[in-house]
Amino acid sequence: MILLIGNIILVIGDTHVAQCAILGWPAFRHFGTEIADGAIIENTLRYGYRRLDSHADFARGRKTWIVLSNATAEERTEAARRAESKIGQHAYNLLWNNCEHFASWCATGIAVSQQVIEVARRVLGAAFMLAGAFLAWAGLVVLSAALED
Repeated sequence: MILLIGNIILVIGDTHVAQCAILGWPAFRHFGTEIADGAIIENTLRYGYRRLDSHADFARGRKTWIVLSNATAEERTEAARRAESKIGQHAYNLLWNNCEHFASWCATGIAVSQQVIEVARRVLGAAFMLAGAFLAWAGLVVLSAALED
């Protein structure tokens, strides 16, 4: 099913994204999956999996876009079916089952969050950098002590 709202073309199974800001700065993206009647299903900490009746309800005044997909009609129908199967449940987890995990699972059958991966990569990178700096400092201390003898 194709629905036109303004200049936005909505298609069953589409993944919708809203840019969320904190203090006016882009902070994270929120995801939802469109179902057959143009409604969007999202997963939130407060409400769990819930149906929003319109794109405007999902956008809540934020900048939005749709993730381009080359999915077949059958794959899009399956994405919408997966989304609808979760309505009313509450299983939100920021690291393991957030809105992006949900939208990814709807679209592909695999739950993954690129935002969580990126944060983990940055945290681990900083930790390895600090560990390297500490080891370099410790090495200099040992070398300095050895040279004094």
